[in-house]
Amino acid sequence: MTEPLIRGEEWRRIHDLDRAEYASLPSDDEVLAEARDGIERHRKSDLALRLVDATGQPLRGRSVRIVQTRHHMVFGNCAGSTFARVAANPAEAARAEHFLALFNGTHAKCYWDEKWHQPIETHQGQRELREFLAEVDWGCAYGLAVRGHPLVWTVEKAVPKWMRKYSYEQQLRFLEHHVRSLIASTGRRIRTWDLVNEMLWEPSLRHLPQRDWPHLEAIDEMVNYIEPATRWAREEDPDACYCLNDYGLESTFTEMKGVTAAQQRRRMVELIQALRAQGAAPDAVGTQAHAGKWFPMAVVTRTFADLAKAGVPIHVTEFWAEPHNHPSPEGRSPEQLEADKAAYIAAYYTVAFGTPQVEQINYWGHDTFFARGGWTTTPSYAALYDLIRRQWWTDVEAASDNDGLLRMRVFHGDHVVRWTAADGTPHSRPLRVEPGRSQEGMLVLA
Repeated sequence: MTEPLIRGEEWRRIHDLDRAEYASLPSDDEVLAEARDGIERHRKSDLALRLVDATGQPLRGRSVRIVQTRHHMVFGNCAGSTFARVAANPAEAARAEHFLALFNGTHAKCYWDEKWHQPIETHQGQRELREFLAEVDWGCAYGLAVRGHPLVWTVEKAVPKWMRKYSYEQQLRFLEHHVRSLIASTGRRIRTWDLVNEMLWEPSLRHLPQRDWPHLEAIDEMVNYIEPATRWAREEDPDACYCLNDYGLESTFTEMKGVTAAQQRRRMVELIQALRAQGAAPDAVGTQAHAGKWFPMAVVTRTFADLAKAGVPIHVTEFWAEPHNHPSPEGRSPEQLEADKAAYIAAYYTVAFGTPQVEQINYWGHDTFFARGGWTTTPSYAALYDLIRRQWWTDVEAASDNDGLLRMRVFHGDHVVRWTAADGTPHSRPLRVEPGRSQEGMLVLA
């Protein structure tokens, strides 16, 4: 007997409705080859440095090393830590160390009322921000890009039950307080927020009592509550990035009401266009990129291409690769299944990194990367580390030519330039390489 699903998690019972079209798509190998070319073109810039001495004369044949210290791209994971957890558990301390060695982004979770995820206000007026702010503190202390998730989520399991006794107008006032107070509580330290979660599948706050999943709200009705939420958020922190985040944009997985992934992508673009007309366009569009299956890479590129039509950057907000969603696990050993999972994750990240509109990739969950409570890492961790910290990481040594010039192509992000003076003293200088322009400069070597 099939267990009933929690309302708000109907997507877990999927149907593989896109299998027939997969045969007509480009192969993963073809898509990955194009993505690797995109990485070289879009994630690097030309760097030209002229090395001179203290009098301005060019230095010929001088060697410098350029080492990256941080990616411009956010590679995040929802399962960061807190100082209290690290102090209380040596395994958690080990996991946190592994986390920081790979990821440069984390989440601070601020669900209004969902019992699985640190509810903020299960009981009216009794707001609990301690764990949320502890996650903010930990992430900011280590220079991570902290993502707040989520500000507005109009699904039954995430809207406090005590709200139901009030009129819609009063509920909006409570929602406004929730949004404003969360942003204010962080001291503007969160630079990216999931402003609204899963609006394409769920009702507006006004229509929550009539929820009938998949609940396909009219665009105008979504604008009616997203526009004020955008205004409240920007009044509290005008400099943060606000994202609309949803699932089911890659592959059609339900036959109910005839909804398709392509239709939902179109609706997302239409929603952003309608919000733009009201002066309330989001700063990014997010795809959760899971919905219970592993996608062919051509499906991933198609999703990005369609979402790019919204005219805002793309965030991958909650990607995961669960073993039970393996497309053909029959006859494969546990070791082979782990290797397949690592390869799939590496392929997805390669396609995302090769797509210039993608600004963030966030993985949802920690079991994929950490084992034995955090003491060790997994094959998926090793595969992702090899990409992010080796293949996509600048660490080069070069010597200047007869004019004191050295040229190279480097990944976008923060770097240090290191060299050794004639007396053997090591020196270094920070260097930032940003997208959209080549970097030229002069470096005076001691």
